[in-house]
Amino acid sequence: ILDILRDFAKDKSMSKRLGLEVVESEEIINLEQSKKNILMLKEWGYKIYIDDFGSGYSNFIYLSEIEADYIKIDGSIIKNIIKDKTSYLVAKNIINFAKEANIKTIAEFVYSQQIFDFVKEMGVDKCQGYYISKPLEIKEVYNKCFI
Repeated sequence: ILDILRDFAKDKSMSKRLGLEVVESEEIINLEQSKKNILMLKEWGYKIYIDDFGSGYSNFIYLSEIEADYIKIDGSIIKNIIKDKTSYLVAKNIINFAKEANIKTIAEFVYSQQIFDFVKEMGVDKCQGYYISKPLEIKEVYNKCFI
């Protein structure tokens, strides 16, 4: 797959428009080659999104080592953020760390106006979830964006 991504990156306008989601796991944190590959992808112009952050290992040092562009705060935290103090504190600390590290944040599972308002007030940069839009077929996205 790296060969395909390298070929796409030859057209800088392509790599600058594509973001690659990396699911943080123990395997990727401990593999030096994975870190090197992610840094290489960044050099080629790709944005790196760390998916489901906060649900597993949540290695903050790892984020700085791979120079992540975005942290996607896991939906299991966001959906409970209003009623569960621990979820709130985890999200608050992720957001504060990200701001200090110059990493953008995305709240997953934003399914209501109340959650949207709450994460907006906390300083999240972007949101995704049913409140924003239901999942769209590729055809629907293409028609909205390109026609």
